[in-house]
Amino acid sequence: MSSMLKKNFLDALHRANFNKIINYVLNICELVVEDYQQKKLKMPNDENKIRSIVLEEYLTKQKKAYGMSNYRFEPEALENYVGEGKHIGRVDIRILLKSAFEKEEAYYIIECKRIDGTSELNKQYVKGGVARFVTQKYSSYYGRNLMLGFVVKRIDVSANAQAIEKIQNVDSDEKMHGDFELVTEGGITKSYKCLYQIQSGELELRHIFSDYSSII
Repeated sequence: MSSMLKKNFLDALHRANFNKIINYVLNICELVVEDYQQKKLKMPNDENKIRSIVLEEYLTKQKKAYGMSNYRFEPEALENYVGEGKHIGRVDIRILLKSAFEKEEAYYIIECKRIDGTSELNKQYVKGGVARFVTQKYSSYYGRNLMLGFVVKRIDVSANAQAIEKIQNVDSDEKMHGDFELVTEGGITKSYKCLYQIQSGELELRHIFSDYSSII
């Protein structure tokens, strides 16, 4: 196999893995809300607790049912070791494909943030989320990662996505700029694709906004 054919094959494989992860996250978001509504349960309005519930009680436990047994989801993984016992980041969820990723640094990341329609949390989504990938505080081995927004108040998610896009696009750092493209819309979730031109090349972030307002 020529080097170009090999590269194209690997690119297609990595894209397929990324899409499989995205679809799983979308399905789990729907399942969480459906399950909580049926059981008349409420989640705490706390980013870390919501993340941990979604991760430990759903993403990890539902893997077999959704054909994701080969994927491992790890919480609060340290990121980017800089020596002297220090790391510069700690990611919300790290995703590894067992025995298939070729290097230690080969994994995907999900960064989680709460969304309530306010400029405060929208800015935090950008400054404390998107910016961590764009500045490479968080690594992007495959040039692709995920942002997961837990929508904790009933809002117009599409309008809020536009507000987030505007915040990142008026940043003085042009690497933060990019256009949100709606990819999927259904049930309680919307997902957008946005491409960023960063120092290491092109970065694709998939922005998933999931309406948890009915169970908060």
